[in-house]
Amino acid sequence: NPAGWQEVIAFLKASGYRVICIDQKTFHGTGYVYNHIPHGAEDETGNRPLSERARWLKHASFFIGLSSGLAWLAHAAGTPVVMISGFTHPDNEFATPYRIINWHTCNSCWNDPQHQFDHQDFFWCPRHKGTDRQFECTRLITGTQVIHTLKRLIHDKGLPLMEAPA
Repeated sequence: NPAGWQEVIAFLKASGYRVICIDQKTFHGTGYVYNHIPHGAEDETGNRPLSERARWLKHASFFIGLSSGLAWLAHAAGTPVVMISGFTHPDNEFATPYRIINWHTCNSCWNDPQHQFDHQDFFWCPRHKGTDRQFECTRLITGTQVIHTLKRLIHDKGLPLMEAPA
């Protein structure tokens, strides 16, 4: 979702939270396709020890992200995980009450034995590559859905939430 991270980061900052990116790389990709840290996130990327990332996660109020090593590390650290799930089936990861998946679109291709993941293909979408449905599993998850889940998590955990001024 092109605007999803911007919406989520704006909400979190307005609610008094720091937003920190601890990915390994500031940007990563190939050719003309690159993923980069979301605008507005504090940059703590780099070749740092895993223990440093674990420390960040242990002291975080929550972690937001896709199925990844960082999500598993956050879970292991006891940090609530908001899992943005599209290409993996919920059975693929640990259980979290804060999973966001759109069951009304294509989903779970990662767990489909008919498809082998291609690590070199940044356009990997085995069912809809090259069509208007490409990446719909995550593209159709909105910032509003993530924010709704964050509000529920914040409420459930009794975390602070400063509402933005009107």
